Amino acid sequence: FKNLKKNPDPLVERVSVYGNASLAMPAFAYTFCTALSVSVLKVLHPVRPQQPVVFFSPTYLRALDRFWKRRGLKEVRLSSGFILISTALELCESVHVYGFWPFGTDLQDNPVPYHYYDQLSPHRYMHAMPEEFVRLLQLHSKGALTLHLQPCSSDNL
Repeated sequence: FKNLKKNPDPLVERVSVYGNASLAMPAFAYTFCTALSVSVLKVLHPVRPQQPVVFFSPTYLRALDRFWKRRGLKEVRLSSGFILISTALELCESVHVYGFWPFGTDLQDNPVPYHYYDQLSPHRYMHAMPEEFVRLLQLHSKGALTLHLQPCSSDNL
């Protein structure tokens, strides 16, 4: 979101579709995230005070990183999606994961974007998306979460 302070409308519009759900920001994950996360909080709070903006604790993020590294995940940094899934596993009784697919095409050979909002590819030296996906498959096979790989239909909603 360019010019967030001058034009908060695109951000406000984007997050308002989620109602009063918390917006988790990686403010203390990396130094480049702090200023942007604080800006989001400053812009959103006056306009949508009912929508909490929460920051992950740096202690929690380090512990989560160590947890997965001890279990063989070899990557410089966990993806934001994997961090959120890990957090959901701690907080929720039932976790369903949609849209976490580390490959360039889906099972029907259609192109799959890395982010839903841009055309960027994952940084191959930062994230090990296929490795994260293997961990999710393992968690799925153990019943810890449900990984949905097929396209959603109205029957699934």
